[in-house]
Amino acid sequence: MRRWWKRSSPEPERHEVHPAVPAVSEWDEHGIIGTIGSGPSAGTTVVAHPYWTPSGALDEYELELWDGPDQVRDAAGRLVISDLVTDDRVPGEEGGLIDALTREVDVTWWTDRERIDAFWAVHWDPPNGPRR
Repeated sequence: MRRWWKRSSPEPERHEVHPAVPAVSEWDEHGIIGTIGSGPSAGTTVVAHPYWTPSGALDEYELELWDGPDQVRDAAGRLVISDLVTDDRVPGEEGGLIDALTREVDVTWWTDRERIDAFWAVHWDPPNGPRR
């Protein structure tokens, strides 16, 4: 077997920052929640779970589809994301998967605190969750 000592890993695909994605400073300790607005997965709830470093900075986030299919496709049938995909690019600073998802299937990120708290009260298991 031949080894490629100077071979570098491929660069991740770049996406433009989408203005509808809340900045990380606006996320609570559990992340953010949104609803897909277009395509075959319209109406599906998506959660961006953050994983924080010991100093409180974002390490990475995971996009999880709560109540829909294992994959999100756009109206043309092209794959946008699979369930439980992770990204280490910082939302609001670097365009990443959350920006692509928001752009391709019109995700509306929730801002109503009462709705967000009600969701976490039903769907969150704090002893097993990430800590900030």
